[in-house]
Amino acid sequence: MAEIEVLGPDPTWDLAPSPWDSAGGGWRRNNNPAFQRSLWDYALGAFDLIAGLSTPMAPLAARLRLTVEHGWDDLGDVEAAMFAIKKIDFALSRTAGNPLPGVFVWVAKAEGDQGVALDLLLATLGLGREALTFLREVTPEGENYYRPYD
Repeated sequence: MAEIEVLGPDPTWDLAPSPWDSAGGGWRRNNNPAFQRSLWDYALGAFDLIAGLSTPMAPLAARLRLTVEHGWDDLGDVEAAMFAIKKIDFALSRTAGNPLPGVFVWVAKAEGDQGVALDLLLATLGLGREALTFLREVTPEGENYYRPYD
């Protein structure tokens, strides 16, 4: 197979802008046609945020023997683990720049009963609902509402 040569970076282009470049009130001017996105950013399109856990990421990942992946989003560095339990897709995440403590729990949008999915995850982790910091509810108008969990 012949080796194909790829041109080097165009000297008139800056680094590809990312969501981080929007901090401070607007996109900076950049003539680079590429816009950098993170894997985590793309993965989130398949998930709904359903709850928060008061625990750190490390013991959760250790319990399930998961590898924690590192990425970024518009709030900063992200630790994330994506996995399935009984064919239900979950993600756990912690974003360094997020002012809320703990770990976010995400479940696949396609999952019919996300409450049952949350109960399955908590049981698998050996946690009760006292570990929850907030819980997603949907208003009659279909809007997401995240209420603190007591």
